[in-house]
Amino acid sequence: MTHHVLIIEDDLALAKSIGILLSSAGMERTQHFSSATDFLEAYPDLQTTLKEPGCLLLDIRMPSMTGAELFHQLQSQGFVWPVIFMTGHGDLSMAVELIKRGAFDYLTKPFDPMELISKIKAAALACSSRIAEYNFKEQHDKKLHTLTPHEIQVFIRILNNKTNREIAEEMHNSIRTIENHRATILKKMGTSTALELARHHERFVLLGGIAPKSE
Repeated sequence: MTHHVLIIEDDLALAKSIGILLSSAGMERTQHFSSATDFLEAYPDLQTTLKEPGCLLLDIRMPSMTGAELFHQLQSQGFVWPVIFMTGHGDLSMAVELIKRGAFDYLTKPFDPMELISKIKAAALACSSRIAEYNFKEQHDKKLHTLTPHEIQVFIRILNNKTNREIAEEMHNSIRTIENHRATILKKMGTSTALELARHHERFVLLGGIAPKSE
């Protein structure tokens, strides 16, 4: 699996040794940043990279902005990539707390090279799933926004397993009108049946998507 590894570490010697290790393991798509500030400055230019599988190796203790502070800022921006923290023994409790808050894993310095490689591979695999989920959620949301307000109300009733006749009566429309709306909704949402539509929307909501509300 080809994936990216972004390293944020203020110890240049350690960062260089990590880069050499990963390169020898066939992971040549690495990039190093010496501080959280450097990473944030480059962040707008990394958007293409961040759409592909990878992981972020992040040192917990750095001057100016700590790894934990950067992590929380990235979380607020919907950062998808798994984050592996690099920490000293004195920061174990902080690392455990960051895991609870959504970090993927952590490594205690000095770390075993094979453990590092193993955790990066696991993170990249998890990242592929996260990217797929993010893309699905984004696309489903875009499709929802193509529905007219009237179609949204029909859409909600379809999800509630209402028949065309029941929807027509509730919305004071003809059955033919509702049939046409149903066909348009299925087409716009990229589904062929009401069951498929419901499954897609349930997945969207489970991923944190905001469902449209009934009037």
